[in-house]
Amino acid sequence: RGLLIGVRGVGTGLGPLIAMRYTRGQLGKVLLICGFASLAFSGFYLVGAWMPTLWLTAIFVMLAHLGGGAQWTLSSYGLQLRSPDHIRGRILAGDFALVTLMLSLTSALAGLVSEYFGVRQAISGFACAAAIASVIYIRATKRLRTQLLLQPNVEP
Repeated sequence: RGLLIGVRGVGTGLGPLIAMRYTRGQLGKVLLICGFASLAFSGFYLVGAWMPTLWLTAIFVMLAHLGGGAQWTLSSYGLQLRSPDHIRGRILAGDFALVTLMLSLTSALAGLVSEYFGVRQAISGFACAAAIASVIYIRATKRLRTQLLLQPNVEP
């Protein structure tokens, strides 16, 4: 258990650093990378759930959290870029509140699902749900990403 939490931390720490190199202050790229980082998170968890050893699982968990950390950090970065100064704190607090709520709800649900169907099946089910959400997000933001990529960079 400690190994898996440790590699989650490594992935979550490195993912945003890697992803930020590709955004260059362009919100369109931020949105695109958020979508594909989330899709990578899903895919690596789906594969990792079925690995035969803890060490192989740990590699896929770390890779998943490269995507998860990038998505979480870039979505907050996007909110910071687009929100007005006078309400930015409230927007980010609301974002964090929603993240906390969803973590609580999905953790409880994952526990229940794993009790009835098994841990591997629960991880696979949640990974598939996240992949579906990622594909919907990528498709739903296509026009907005195109419009934003035509705008100048927000920062140097």
